[in-house]
Amino acid sequence: MDFDIVIVRVHDGYRVAHGHLHLASALNISNEAVAFVPGEGNVKVVKSRRGFLVGKDNKWLPVLIN
Repeated sequence: MDFDIVIVRVHDGYRVAHGHLHLASALNISNEAVAFVPGEGNVKVVKSRRGFLVGKDNKWLPVLIN
């Protein structure tokens, strides 16, 4: 499978594994993007004042930078 944006789940959030530039570009255009998480499927990523957040099942977790 070929996914443009792949993020992985870590303990208290998510990390971008593939497609950093695709994600940044999509979020600059519309403030939201769709990414693939292995084991979870597609999730929505949004840009907010608190940073990038991943939404799945009415729960929002951050995209971790460090």
